[in-house]
Amino acid sequence: MKITVLIARILLGLIFVVFGLNFFFQFLHMTQPPLPEKAQAFSGGLYGSGYFFQYMKVVEIASGLAILFNRYTAFFLLILFPVSLNIFLFHTILAPAGAPIAIAIIVLHLFLGFAYRKYYSSIFTAVPTV
Repeated sequence: MKITVLIARILLGLIFVVFGLNFFFQFLHMTQPPLPEKAQAFSGGLYGSGYFFQYMKVVEIASGLAILFNRYTAFFLLILFPVSLNIFLFHTILAPAGAPIAIAIIVLHLFLGFAYRKYYSSIFTAVPTV
């Protein structure tokens, strides 16, 4: 199990670091299929905000590095979960061409969440005591 968690952690961390850095430096020259109209509208709104993608990519890079180096991994998995979920939903609902990588991201994330579940037990306490 430890080796599987290590591999999943490295893969997820690398995905976020590489694609986060690629946003700023464009070193991966990938041709992407044209996005459907709704996906273009959604992306256009986020790009149009002027800050959202830059902020999200910085969070992805920082979190990906922390996951790669196994520092505060459970915390950064929580930080990245909304990003992974949004990637999954965007590519399965709006732009299905990217669904395979989106499915891989969400599966890796859910697997790591399960592997680190003991660190989340206090978060899911119904009635916390002080």
